[in-house]
Amino acid sequence: MRVLHIISDGNIGGAGILLLNLLRHFDPSRVESVVALPRGSALCERVAATGTPYLELESPCDRPRLSSVRELRRMIRAVDPAIVHTNAAVSARIAGRFCRRAVVYTRHCCFPPSGFWRDPLLRAAGGLCNRMFYDRVIATAESAAENLTACGVPRRHISVIVNGTDGVRPVSEEEKRRWRERLGIRPEDFCVGICARLEPCKGHDTFLRAARLVRRILPGVRFRFLLMGTGSLMGSLRRRSDELGLSDAVIFTGFLPDPAPVYRLLRIHVNCSCGTETSCLAVSEGMSAGLPTVLTDFGGNPAMLGSSGAGFCVPVGNAFALAEAICRIASRPALESAMSARARKRYEESFTAARMTDQLTAVYEQLAEREGRR
Repeated sequence: MRVLHIISDGNIGGAGILLLNLLRHFDPSRVESVVALPRGSALCERVAATGTPYLELESPCDRPRLSSVRELRRMIRAVDPAIVHTNAAVSARIAGRFCRRAVVYTRHCCFPPSGFWRDPLLRAAGGLCNRMFYDRVIATAESAAENLTACGVPRRHISVIVNGTDGVRPVSEEEKRRWRERLGIRPEDFCVGICARLEPCKGHDTFLRAARLVRRILPGVRFRFLLMGTGSLMGSLRRRSDELGLSDAVIFTGFLPDPAPVYRLLRIHVNCSCGTETSCLAVSEGMSAGLPTVLTDFGGNPAMLGSSGAGFCVPVGNAFALAEAICRIASRPALESAMSARARKRYEESFTAARMTDQLTAVYEQLAEREGRR
């Protein structure tokens, strides 16, 4: 069964990392993958490293464009897939339907529906329009599925498949020593980290405000607060760190092609999202490394913890609650140890890439069998 994955990412974001996880785990006897992505995308090299063939697109496909639909129609006919799987690539859904292929798209984000969708007639019309261009929607969290149904997508057309990851690789003591030296961290430092794009929806300002409170609550602990990632807020967050008197404690690592060494230096992993979050890959990566997790109660975040006891869930934007949760873990070694074990167990039971890939393959096979294209 051949699947054409069409992604609009020019950079390496969550959707791109998710796609790479899938490509590494598909059973080639069941799924034959081909990827289409923008010309010059940062994902090209990484897709090639998985051994998956890829095609580069000339026209942007994130919004409906006639040029993009035409290009994708030609590509779909040439590749001849049973399934066209899209992410934000709206043009791809249209082209897939024109070519009479089964169309799957993944909803990665959680956006509370606007007032437009409160009108039952508008919701029904919007849902009908949407259904013209897909056969199945993959929601990466139950919260995303709820958003979709609120916008008129029937629940029976949605499969909830939580994002999965390979987990964080083991790191030697020597490699950790080199990274401590590179980042200016001492072995006795208590490192708290957030791994996320430096964008408004990720809540980094709350993280920095909480960091200042943490140092006041536990002045005897030498904390280091690591911001892993890059984005449009890099400059303003550096200035904000200085304003809060944190320049000696906050470390901006920039983009990390392999974040494993830094994850292995952390004692607590934090997610401060105030928008879009469904099943955060960074959270599952942190759990795979056995890190106690503190996250906000936005979108799919609470379900990431569930009843596992692997960390704490705090209100969005509440720096004091975030600081209090960090301090509870940092001041209680037995609690930290117990949460570490629970985090690892939670990852192994719910967030592996193999589990996610098996679930998605089952959806593909169901659709292909229905279309007679297995």
